Amino acid sequence: MPNVIETFSLTKRFSRLTNYRALFRFRRQEDIAAVDSVSLTVREGELFGLLGPNGAGKTTLIKTLCTLILPTSGRALVCGHDVVADAPAVKPLIGLIDAQERSFFWRLSGRQNLQFFAALAGLRRSSTTSRIAESLDLVGLKDQADRRVMSYSTGMRQRLAIARGLLAMPRVLFMDEPTRGLDPLIARDLRAFVREKLVDELGCTVVLVTHRLEEAEELCDRVAIMNCGQIIACGPVAEIKKRIAVRQKYHISVKHLSLGVLENLRTSHGVVELRWVEHNAHGVDLELLLADEAETLPSVMRIIVSHGGDIQHCRAQSPSLEEAFVHLVRAANDGP
Repeated sequence: MPNVIETFSLTKRFSRLTNYRALFRFRRQEDIAAVDSVSLTVREGELFGLLGPNGAGKTTLIKTLCTLILPTSGRALVCGHDVVADAPAVKPLIGLIDAQERSFFWRLSGRQNLQFFAALAGLRRSSTTSRIAESLDLVGLKDQADRRVMSYSTGMRQRLAIARGLLAMPRVLFMDEPTRGLDPLIARDLRAFVREKLVDELGCTVVLVTHRLEEAEELCDRVAIMNCGQIIACGPVAEIKKRIAVRQKYHISVKHLSLGVLENLRTSHGVVELRWVEHNAHGVDLELLLADEAETLPSVMRIIVSHGGDIQHCRAQSPSLEEAFVHLVRAANDGP
């Protein structure tokens, strides 16, 4: 599949005064690299996740790709067009949905709001009515289109924001935390809509910025993890999780094991972490994080059996994206 987004050492620096005294002296400034030499690609029809802690540069990156912020250096292409030199060609091809959307007119209906934004986007009058109807139908607001936005629930306003982003039927849709503030049921429906309708059915390329790692793990074809303005990992979720696969997690159910033995297990060589849940006087569930599966797991089994433990079952569990995220960000912050 061709790439619809390509960045080459893309950098955005902001200058700030060191303190208020600098206003009256030499105006000493320091540069902050919100986006620092980022090079990445997003393929056509892909649901691409952008993850990172607060202040990592995610929003600055997508606003640069949306032509809202000029880069300091480097280059970015969207659908083959340079976001700086050819910005007018980029804008009709993209849509941006922001969880902080505050630009709707609450006393107007959902349909009237979309008519206003369609005019701002330069859509032809001949196609505006049908495009608005189609967008409202896609997000399930067809029957509520003529209600005032002030009467909409949070989930309905989020869906109206998506309808606005879909007015131009963009090839690339940027979504900045679209499920923020939504209850679990509405968030689940929205995730299904993004995956099944936008990506799988319409073939739209979606760049999803999210703090919900389980959301990214569920939806995304590939993810990139940003930290301090840089991409520290990029690839399929399974591939990123393999980067901490040296630490294996196991769940072991044991009967007739005294709690005193657990301290022996906790301090055993190769046991990184040990947790347990005691169900009753005779049974305990262990959760172990092991540094070396081949060497440590047999040793743990021997300790359990030698102290009279009866192992009911043992199963391995691959690390979650959250565990990989924490591991990679901490490693990047700790440095080499």
